[in-house]
Amino acid sequence: MRSSKLSLWFRLVCIAACCLALVPCVAARAEVPTPISVLGHNPGDDFYLADYEDTVRYFHALAAASDRIKMFTVGKTTQGKDIEIAVISSPQNLAKLDETKMIAGRLAHATNLNDEQAKELARTSKVIVHIDGGLHADEVAGPQHTMVLAYKLLSAQNDPQIDAILDQVILVLWPTLNPDGQDMVVHWYRQNVGTKYEVSPMPYLYQEYVGHDNNRDGYMMNMKEEQVVVKAQLEYSPVLFYCQHQTAPFPARIWIPPFSDPISSNISPLVRSWLNLTGANMTAYLNAHNMPGAISESRFDNWYAGFTDWAHVFRNEISFFTETALYDYATPHFYTVRDFPKDFQDLRALSMYSTPWEGGWWRLKDAVDYMVGGSMSVLDLAAKNRETLLYNRYQAARDNIQHFSKEPPFAYVISDMQADTPEAGLLAQKMIDNGLDVYTSKSGFKANGVAYPAGSWVIPMDQPFSALAKELFERQKYPDSLQNGTSKSIDLPYDVTGWTLPLQMGVNADAVTDPLAAGERAMLTKIDKVALPEASIDGTGTVFAVSHKANASFELVNAALQAGATVSVAQDPVKTAEGMETGAFLISGSSRASLGDLAKKYAVSAVAVSAPAHSIALKKARVGLYRPWAPSIDEGWTRWILENYGFEPKSVYNADMRAADLYSRYDVIVLPDLSSKQLTDGFGVGVVPGQYAGGIGNDGIENLREFVHEGGTLIALNKTASSLIPLMSLPVQNVIEGVKSDKFFCSGALLRAQTEHADLPVNFGVSDAPVVMFQNGPAFQPQPGFHGAVLARYPKETNPLESGLLLHPEAIEGKAAALELVYGKGRIVLFGFKPQFRGQSHATYKYLFNELYVFDHPALPTEPAAAPAKPEGAAAPAAPAAPAKDHKPAEDELPDSSVE
Repeated sequence: MRSSKLSLWFRLVCIAACCLALVPCVAARAEVPTPISVLGHNPGDDFYLADYEDTVRYFHALAAASDRIKMFTVGKTTQGKDIEIAVISSPQNLAKLDETKMIAGRLAHATNLNDEQAKELARTSKVIVHIDGGLHADEVAGPQHTMVLAYKLLSAQNDPQIDAILDQVILVLWPTLNPDGQDMVVHWYRQNVGTKYEVSPMPYLYQEYVGHDNNRDGYMMNMKEEQVVVKAQLEYSPVLFYCQHQTAPFPARIWIPPFSDPISSNISPLVRSWLNLTGANMTAYLNAHNMPGAISESRFDNWYAGFTDWAHVFRNEISFFTETALYDYATPHFYTVRDFPKDFQDLRALSMYSTPWEGGWWRLKDAVDYMVGGSMSVLDLAAKNRETLLYNRYQAARDNIQHFSKEPPFAYVISDMQADTPEAGLLAQKMIDNGLDVYTSKSGFKANGVAYPAGSWVIPMDQPFSALAKELFERQKYPDSLQNGTSKSIDLPYDVTGWTLPLQMGVNADAVTDPLAAGERAMLTKIDKVALPEASIDGTGTVFAVSHKANASFELVNAALQAGATVSVAQDPVKTAEGMETGAFLISGSSRASLGDLAKKYAVSAVAVSAPAHSIALKKARVGLYRPWAPSIDEGWTRWILENYGFEPKSVYNADMRAADLYSRYDVIVLPDLSSKQLTDGFGVGVVPGQYAGGIGNDGIENLREFVHEGGTLIALNKTASSLIPLMSLPVQNVIEGVKSDKFFCSGALLRAQTEHADLPVNFGVSDAPVVMFQNGPAFQPQPGFHGAVLARYPKETNPLESGLLLHPEAIEGKAAALELVYGKGRIVLFGFKPQFRGQSHATYKYLFNELYVFDHPALPTEPAAAPAKPEGAAAPAAPAAPAKDHKPAEDELPDSSVE
């Protein structure tokens, strides 16, 4: 009996000891807060969305409870919010974070390494992976998934997969790349959930200026958020960059790489291979976890270099995105096979759609789960292939350096003496901001046998990230199969096809085809920031002449006007710092010292001259910029540019347009690139709350007519220019209206035009042969009754294509690219291209800027009119069919000026 009691006592002691041993584990697990304990909801719950403040609050709660996570503030948003990121790994890895970042940077740059040293670093270091919650704020699942992913990684105990990830990987997790947009969209949904407007579109851009185009700013980095993202990539040097998007091509539940062709040859083959492998691995991972509906290739190519989630490939990062299915916000939706496109109703497996989705409920939680699955597959891949990934990062940099040590171009040279030197300096600075090494030359530097002035900027190509310079500086040549019309329409480009930055910015950048000799390299000095030539004021006259050729001159002029100076433009040749020039700005009423301060600030020199005999007085115009409630990305870009150059545009909403007497409030009204429906009709009644419904309507059109008749200037950009022709009965024909893509196609390419009537103020400062961004725009032919002037024309019998894809150029050869018409006492200016495209086409900004002043217009010549003719292949535009897909349009269905 006693023996039995002792045995019982012993067992109780053992059980107690085991329980005590388990207490730390249980406590540790309990200390990691669940999302619902902090937010009151689980991310993915029906009808619930966490905003940015909620998301960051949860991440801080995790950081307070776990030693596997650290929080960092990496910058500010456009609206001034802190951008925070979480770094997640084992405590040991986090303790060595700075050392790991340093090693990652050495491997990324192949800095002072040979193959054996690189292999040793790869063997002993950890791999850094970037994952984010996306940047398109109405693709709402992305930020929600980051909280679930973080909790999964931090709360797991004795999970071999997660333990391996935390041991081998350092995850840089961005809750979102667009905090401002997350708040805007979530707050809009919260105020409408449970009402008839629950899934109504938000009536403003979800990034202050560029909305959906925040994923088109990858190399230009105009927006603050993109600047922060690129700076962080250069600091952390992740091997993998994974961005979450929605929505997938219906009925697929997630789109995954491989991408559709074409793809740039400037990308390392190692990166291209890993992109395909990463996508295939993700599909297999999702299938293994009972998540069907993954599709690849369909629809999405990555030809355009400017996607935020793609531009990093030119720095040898394995950078990509996925597109997970979305209905709207956090509202669930039920689908049957009958809702599917006909070709998918048989549920047949395809090579790139191996496990078809069979329909059913689709909730926000489903999208969150798919995103978490995708992220886990990437982390698992990185953990299992850590050493290979790190060494391949080194190899990509090494190979690029070696290639451009032997093959041209060996460098690019940007002279600091150009028609617009500040723009040349800006181009060089963009390269520095993208992580490239840029040098300035000393006197006597030569390349290709050409002597360059001291201070020219040189970008040697034997450096790790120089593929980006080649991608941005060379002319894009789209694959011949499409140019010859042999590809199917589904293969037509997803975005613009040409973007050559020197052409867009009006800068001469010379490719060096002869190797740089050691003596030439000794004449180069590396710089961290571009310093423009110091501006000065020469001469002894009473009027200060400033060249019209520099965009920065407009900043100087607007600042001088703001300070009370008087400004005019010379109608006769006047000496400027750039030489004799018709159209030079003439500034008086400002002291030499005050103007000298402005000259130094904007890096624009002036010459004091005698007042010329003939000039046109300018004053600052009251500029109105139409801002539709069916939001326009082009409006946002235009607003950002005009604000930056000091034009102080005022947003003009539908109610303003429908109110009479516009001329009493504005001198100039700018209509951004819009469809005709977006301009006149906007959102339909019942689609959005009443105050946001409608467009400018017939009343707005009539008020615009009155505005111009009374003396106002109306500027219409791209598709809006075409829309105005019938709306205002203009004697102009869009010669490609209704033309099908087999007769003319240009989704976005750089075309050469020819300036006509260079003596007109709108053309002052513009090149004789400007390169314009043509993106699904019109081309014009004056008709009987036309009174005005052609400002620019595409050359006759010559293909105007400079970079990208243009099918059947003969359709626009010899046709007008821009017109100015007399209309009553005022003017209407029609641009058949985008003079301010995405904040990139700096060389054509002057077309827009020149019209934003009040001045006495010289008489316009009368252009010969042509008899109207129906263009070959023209067809009446058909009303768009309702898409057979998830409710939200896919990204490729959103034109640049589309409803968000």
